[in-house]
Amino acid sequence: MEIIEKVKQVLTEEEEERTGNPNFQKLRDFYETMKREGIAINQGYKLPPIDTIGRRLYGETASQAGQKK
Repeated sequence: MEIIEKVKQVLTEEEEERTGNPNFQKLRDFYETMKREGIAINQGYKLPPIDTIGRRLYGETASQAGQKK
């Protein structure tokens, strides 16, 4: 079984369990109300992506080396 299929299966099973749970339904309704009221908002982060290739470091060292000449 591929990972995608397994994840879909688990999500389907979990959804079936949650639909019958009254506490989960109350929590979902509460969250939807908070979103409509503007209290629960999705926080976006403006962090730059991680430099895994080293371009930023390479660019800094290359410019410093050019200044030394």
